[in-house]
Amino acid sequence: MMTILAIEFWPSSHLGDIAATFDKCGARTVYVRPEEGEPLPREPDDWDGLVMLGGPQNAEDDARYPYLGDAARLAAAFHEASRPVLGVCLGSQILARAFGARVRRQGWTEVGFTELEPTGAADSDPLLTGFGPVRILEYHEDTFDLPEKATLLLTGERCRNQAFRLGASYGFQCHFECSTALWREWWPQMSDSLLETDPEFHARWPDDFARHEAGAMAFCDAVSGRWLDLVRTNRRLAA
Repeated sequence: MMTILAIEFWPSSHLGDIAATFDKCGARTVYVRPEEGEPLPREPDDWDGLVMLGGPQNAEDDARYPYLGDAARLAAAFHEASRPVLGVCLGSQILARAFGARVRRQGWTEVGFTELEPTGAADSDPLLTGFGPVRILEYHEDTFDLPEKATLLLTGERCRNQAFRLGASYGFQCHFECSTALWREWWPQMSDSLLETDPEFHARWPDDFARHEAGAMAFCDAVSGRWLDLVRTNRRLAA
């Protein structure tokens, strides 16, 4: 059985609908929660892959969250050991940091279902082949520069760097794991801030989820399953 390590950087920022695909594909997932004081492993050990999830932290704020540097080093160790990494939102920014790229404030908040355009490289990418433009939920204030030697896979009109690949490691700025059910878990923590940040989306999110959730969840299932295929292949090659 494949074993996946998932880093949950914030309470309720869990795998969401990615978990359903992992369960369907027979992968076992174990969480580590550094915000709750659980130490991160120093090495990949017996894990077959690493998933890093979202949170409100800035990916380079080691003064307030000293475990962020540890997460970047662990992601680099997984990558160097040819064990796939999947970064989502904050996780993508930490992955970019692990590869030496800068993470920075973009000066505005991207929130809501954003249209993401595949680049030419996505046509032959193991995770994104066959996809046209997709609308996926976003909620972030920071962005990452594209790491050296990385391939840009998805781009947006206002926030350019939306997904990248370096080897078998992938970073996705969007929250493709987020269904209505997960959003409702987040809602009590962020309703007030969202009302201030984007009152229009605060009011219209039920309609937006009704229109775009099915497509986003199909994307989630396909990308999660294809990423597990990479994990399975790399595990077989290493055996």
